[in-house]
Amino acid sequence: MNDATPLVDDASPLVDPSCYHAAVAALLGSVDPAADPALVLGSSASTCATWGTDGLLAFAEPFVPFSAMTERRGHRLVEHPVRDRESWLRALRHLERGHTIVAAADGFHLTHFWPNRGSSHALHAVVLSDPDPSTGTLRLLDPGLELFHDGRVPLAEIEAAMCAEEAGQSWMELLPRTAAPLPHGDLIRYELTLAARELAGGEGGFLGGTEFLAGIRSRIPVYVELVAERPRGASGNELNWGAGQNLLLGLWWYHNVLRWFARYLGALADDGTVPLGPEPAASADRACRDVLVVRNLLMRLGVMPLDSPRARAFREQIDTRLGAARDALAATAARLATVAGAHA
Repeated sequence: MNDATPLVDDASPLVDPSCYHAAVAALLGSVDPAADPALVLGSSASTCATWGTDGLLAFAEPFVPFSAMTERRGHRLVEHPVRDRESWLRALRHLERGHTIVAAADGFHLTHFWPNRGSSHALHAVVLSDPDPSTGTLRLLDPGLELFHDGRVPLAEIEAAMCAEEAGQSWMELLPRTAAPLPHGDLIRYELTLAARELAGGEGGFLGGTEFLAGIRSRIPVYVELVAERPRGASGNELNWGAGQNLLLGLWWYHNVLRWFARYLGALADDGTVPLGPEPAASADRACRDVLVVRNLLMRLGVMPLDSPRARAFREQIDTRLGAARDALAATAARLATVAGAHA
């Protein structure tokens, strides 16, 4: 076990509704127990959203902002796509050398993951470690809030989840960064400047948060129809989901991004390196809650007659919530840009 990533500590891991945040936080804790997950994994406000060729929203996997956030804080999060059994066996050999990894696995094959088990080929992030050839098992930690699980599972189950069907699977490892991070104050100012752009103007080819929400707001009738047309319950393969299902997933993801971003801003307010104050964190948290409400209202609206008075009330509430969230993000972006610029 020389030069190996330590196993995830047996102390209670961080449990979170976002499986990606929770799994990468557990991996971070195995490499750097002193690291604050909120500072390492909460500094991005990226939507991961773009406009597709059909004029509708499209969403990328969250690896890009995760990789950038960890890089800034002294680590390299490296993703390895799994396209066949040989790709998975490389991950297994890495585990056998004593390392811990995060696997974006197909929930269809995960026994503990009952919401998707046997019904939908959709990715779910879990932490893998400690393979034991004598028992044919490894340790699987799922720190997701929905169905926390920590136990040993058959290697054959994980192999199926990683390469039986193509669902975009990959595995991730966390390595030390070769270059030293920026000095603390410079790093915070850089992150706040970047986040202000992610909220208001877009960054890295993705839509800004305000543009993302305004785009949904301007196309509410279209998206209501698309959500209404989606299959009831998760089914099929995530790679082939339609625009309605993907919008619900994108809103769920962005709500988690903003929730972690609010934690990050709260930690910076407590840190005091820049005079941020409590309002940016509170504003980001309000936007986060509104985004989740919009997602949930869209789901409910999709199963009722669209011309009913109740449906009209739902659409009005969605419009109001999207406007409030957009205004909150715009105000947060302006405050972050001011603070970062004033103390550059």
